[in-house]
Parts: sequence; structure tokens; C-alpha cells
Amino acid sequence: MPELENVKTRPRLLIVSNDVVDTKMAGPGMRYLELARVLSQELDVTLAIPSETTLEVANIKLVRYWDERPKSLQVLVENSDIALVSGYMVEKFAFLHQTQKRIVVDLYDPFILENLHYHLNKPLAAQESLNNRAVDVTNSLARLGDFFICGSDRQRDLWIGVLASNGRINPRNFAKDTSLRSLIDVVGIGFLNREPRPNPTLRGIHPGFPEDARIVLWGGGIWDWLDPLTLVKAWTQVVANNPQARLVFLGTRHPNPQVPPHKMAEQAQALAAEIGEKDRTIFFYEWIPYEQREALLCEADIGVTLHPPHIETRYSIRTRVLDYLWARLPVLVSEGDVTSEWVKQYGVGRAVAPLDVEAVAQAIAQILERPKSSWASAFEPLRESLSWSQVVEPLRRYCLHAEYAPDRQIRKLVTPTVVKRGKLARLIEIWRTEGSRELLQRIRQKFR
Repeated sequence: MPELENVKTRPRLLIVSNDVVDTKMAGPGMRYLELARVLSQELDVTLAIPSETTLEVANIKLVRYWDERPKSLQVLVENSDIALVSGYMVEKFAFLHQTQKRIVVDLYDPFILENLHYHLNKPLAAQESLNNRAVDVTNSLARLGDFFICGSDRQRDLWIGVLASNGRINPRNFAKDTSLRSLIDVVGIGFLNREPRPNPTLRGIHPGFPEDARIVLWGGGIWDWLDPLTLVKAWTQVVANNPQARLVFLGTRHPNPQVPPHKMAEQAQALAAEIGEKDRTIFFYEWIPYEQREALLCEADIGVTLHPPHIETRYSIRTRVLDYLWARLPVLVSEGDVTSEWVKQYGVGRAVAPLDVEAVAQAIAQILERPKSSWASAFEPLRESLSWSQVVEPLRRYCLHAEYAPDRQIRKLVTPTVVKRGKLARLIEIWRTEGSRELLQRIRQKFR
């Protein structure tokens, strides 16, 4: 038909989230929702999610899949042109190694390094078993992808090493692009392309927050690899000098019910109670809706994220620090990750040595000495370079001209070790290294 001759089909992109996408979300869910929103301007985007949702998002199809029903995801993959996957999906969904679709692998979360801290209190044999599993999954991801994205250039150096060890840095891929940007590029976290919306929620409204309250915000989860304890230890000194100061933690439990509670959240609440400030000047929220967090970002005077010195820090990119920067909220962060370098480079807060209680107390006092509005202009250079429309550009470019990686144009559909092991072998390994109680708990979680 003549009227259809010039109609151009938009590429079909499937983004598979490994986390909840709903009114309450953690970093991964937020990331995939915002990637979908920006890319839907030029692509037909389906966002596959592992649980029910009440969200409705313009121009995006939100579809549920089930871990225990692989075909629920397989049909979505086979009806797309490109599928974006991450993490343990390669273990759960063996068909990914057989599909002819183009595969984008998201490596922004270095879960191998997180897990070292997350499983630290388990028996050594269990830690080794879980680490071996994470290594297998990571190597499987490296062999799977046609294109890889990661959170920062620092991360990219790490992942190029992983790709090299899996044979992906090779003459075919090098001949196409000697920079290897067509194989792996940076797609980190971005700012929304609008201003945050203020809506007074605490100051002068909540009985614990006077009209002149100075609000210090821990704007995300209290994960085991973070350090809220140094902040709580410094708090007695903070309130002694600033009696109107109030500390707010927004995430004591993960919004995904399958994620077990983190011990660090329990320890932080216990320490706040021990110093007599819990529910007096320190307040804990289980989790707040995605949209409501904007109100608290606007209302707060300081945004804080602290971490101990460990390897995960060097390669992390803290989603909630990006929230602070978007809202022009002065930041207090531990040194060591890429966001702490931005804080120092652009003068948008203070970066302190890890675990330094005195430095944290002094930094809070220094930031509170200045009106919040006096920091605003320092954030401007970041706003253009970190907008989602800029951040997503390498992925957008790939999806519009998606090709197999040169070394995967002849599809070598070899099932990797992580799939060959089988479920029975995995159950035996859990029983042998972690014990009967842990095995039963895993089985209950699977059925749930």
C-alpha cells in the first residue's frame, strides 16, 4: 500500500527487571523504569517485571514474568528484537543461551563484590559455594552478551578484564572497534529530565519535626555493605550543636519481599535506641513510595550515604547519591566511590574518610552552617551530563542499529557450566556446604 511504504518499524526492546517495579522501588527497579521511559521515545519498549504492579506508564508495556515458569519470559524474549538482562537470570532461564535475539547484558551491579560482604557471617564453606556460583553466573553473562553496559568508566575497566578472561576481547571484536565501545560502554544512573516536586511532609507537620528542623536524610536502603553506624555514633555530637537536627532513614526493609532483612538495618535501629535518639531525633521508615521520595529530597538539608572501606565501594555507583544531586541536596559521602569524586570535584558537599565519626559530625556541622540555597549553583555542571537522555545514549545507539557481536555472529550455542550443573546438583551443594536448615529455607523461598 503506498501510504505504508515509508513506515519504519521501531525496534522492539525487552528490558527484564530483576527487582520490583511499583510505587515502592529500590535502585534496580528505578533504573529499569527510567531506562524504559527514555528509550520508549524511539523504541517499542516492554518492561518485564517479577511481581505484580499497580503502575501504569505511558508508552511502556509492563508485563509480569515468573522465575518458576521460564516460558513466561521466553515468549517475551522471542517476541522482541533486543533483550536486556542481568545477574542471575542466566542461571534461572537457560533458554537465554539458545535464543537468536540480540542480548544486552547490564553489569552496573557488581554483585560478586556485594556478595562478599552480604554473606560474610555465613560459614566459610557456604561463602565459597555462593562465591563460586556468582563467578559462574558472571562468566556466563560475559559469554552471553552482544553488547554490555556498566555504571562508570571505573567499572568498565573491571568488566573488560572479565570479558578478556572469557575470550571476548578478541580479533573479531577488536577489528570492528579498537576502542571496544561497541562491545561495552557506560550507561550509569541519570537525572530525570525535570525538576523534583516539593511537597512538605515532615517539617512542621510530623510531631517530631519542628518548623526549624534541619533534616539529614539517608535516602535509601540500609544494606549490609553500607555504614549507617558511623552516622548514628556521630549523631549525639550533631544534636548537641544543632538541637533542631533530625535524622531520617528511608529504607529499613527492601521493597522486594523475597529479599531477607539486612542485619545492618537492625543494628542501626538498636544503636539509635541505645543512645536514646530513636523516634526522638532519629526516625526510621520501612520504605516510601517512589514519587514521595521527591518530597523528602526537596525538604531535606543534607543527603548522606556512608560505607566502610571494601572492594565493592570502588566499583559501586550509589543510586541514591544521584537522587541527592538531582535535587540539589548537599551530599555527605564516604570517600572511595565515583560519586565521592563528583562531590569533591564540583563542591556539592563533603567527602570524608570511611568510619571517621568525628569527621562525619564536623562535616554535618559545616554543611548546616550554610543555607541550602547557597549550594544550588554548584550542581548545574552535573545536570546536563547526568540527565537520563545523555546517560542512555550508548544503549539507545546500539538498540537502533542492533547487531550480534562479531564473535557471536556465528552463534556458538554451548550451554555453560552454570546451566549444566542442574537443580539436583545445586540442592546437594547447598546441603553439603550450608546445611539442612539453609536448604529447607531456600526451598520454602522458592515455593513462596
